[in-house]
Amino acid sequence: MEGLKPEPGGWKRAGTDSQELEGGTFEIKAFAEGIQVFENIERFSEMKHLIEFQRKVIDYCADALMVVDKAGIIVYINDSFCEVHNVRIDEVLGKHVTDVIDNTRMHVVAQTCTAEHDHFQDISGQPYVVSRIPIVENGECVGVVGMIRFRYMEEVQLLTDKIRRLQKKIKDLRALRSAHLDTKYSFDNIIGVAEKIRLAKDICMQAAQTDATILLQGESGVGKEVFAQSIHAHSPRSGGPFIRLNCSAIQQSIIESELFGYEEGAFTGARKGGRKGKFELAHEGTIFLDEIGDMPLSAQVKLLRVIQEKEVERLGSEKLIDVDVRIIAATNRNLKEMVAEGTFREDLFYRLNVIPVVIPPLREVPEEIPRLAKSFWQRISRKHGIFHKVLTPRAILVLQNHHWKGNVRELKNVLERLLVMVRHDHICEQDVQRVLIQSTVSPENEDKMFDEGKFGLTALVEKTERRAIRSALATAEGNRSKAAKLLGISRPLLYKKMAKYGLDTQD
Repeated sequence: MEGLKPEPGGWKRAGTDSQELEGGTFEIKAFAEGIQVFENIERFSEMKHLIEFQRKVIDYCADALMVVDKAGIIVYINDSFCEVHNVRIDEVLGKHVTDVIDNTRMHVVAQTCTAEHDHFQDISGQPYVVSRIPIVENGECVGVVGMIRFRYMEEVQLLTDKIRRLQKKIKDLRALRSAHLDTKYSFDNIIGVAEKIRLAKDICMQAAQTDATILLQGESGVGKEVFAQSIHAHSPRSGGPFIRLNCSAIQQSIIESELFGYEEGAFTGARKGGRKGKFELAHEGTIFLDEIGDMPLSAQVKLLRVIQEKEVERLGSEKLIDVDVRIIAATNRNLKEMVAEGTFREDLFYRLNVIPVVIPPLREVPEEIPRLAKSFWQRISRKHGIFHKVLTPRAILVLQNHHWKGNVRELKNVLERLLVMVRHDHICEQDVQRVLIQSTVSPENEDKMFDEGKFGLTALVEKTERRAIRSALATAEGNRSKAAKLLGISRPLLYKKMAKYGLDTQD
């Protein structure tokens, strides 16, 4: 059988010339093109079906939808949008959006490339909630999608009412559990590695597994509540409530009602139905009695009974209520001295001092300051959304050399002030020294500045200047040039003011 061989103009049977197969070549080519056309039609049909399916999905998801290009020309609008604006699709496609909608902002969003979410728009005298979202490709706005999220404001009102009901339920549930039940600290938050810190932490971790009463001792601001919460979180009672009471912040006349509760009519102004005390709220959990040294003697007697008998008696009631509570007490005072002075009961002291824990002040563990500063800095950076500022090594060195009378609480405050108030990115030693001086100059009690005979503005200015100069000299370790720089004045002026106030570097 004779074969076919390719020729420039088509296929040719071997042994024949090309004219003989010219008709056959055309038929073969037509057949191939027909197959291709059929495939294209089939593919187009599938694509058309997919586009139609996607359009239905979009129309279903969006109540009303419009798309314009970057010039503001309408390229798509669905039936719902036409219904809202009372137009027909064939009337608006290809027109500028401002020719169709009077108060539109679609073209503005296309120019600014800034999204507008959930804005109110008046359409034919009715308020609607609309959003306008730019379409961005390769960093350039190529169009805008506009959608009506709620066609009827009644829908918004229904959602608002539902949210309010849910919020009220949450509030009521929280009220039932008390505002003081939750804890946010654990031993992971105690990051110190100094020997004194590790000793305090180890004692607390070991004691946490028991119900033993713990007495936390330390200056104000060392973090006694952090330790107390960590003990509770690490204990078998962690699933129960953690109730706080600051004994120094409660008036002595009402501290007993706060601790033990009261019955209706127990005293003038008593709540109808009575009220549970802190010990009842802490049942099967932990109660943290902060500043226990400030508790009046009358309340100390009743507290001793609660510890011994594990039962409370509300004011105005003769009924005893059993309570299962773990007690953690804290103080910044020397309870032994108070016992000797007769201002704190000796029997209560020994009941509380089962496991004493001494938390060192910050000045005794200066090696912890860089680690604490880094941790606090990250936390307050997240709080304020400021992430580009950093502390220089010399700035941290100044922090280490400070006395820190307010301990960890003061350190947090100074770091937050530095982050918020210093304008440049790299916070240096001069910035820290300036903030520390301002903290020292600020009087602890402003009324002390207004002693008898010192109400004049001149006297107040002189008193403030004297404090500032003494603080600057102390920070600069007697270096007058450095002190003048910290104060922002010239060295001769510093000498003049030192002579005026009778100061020298020893002061």
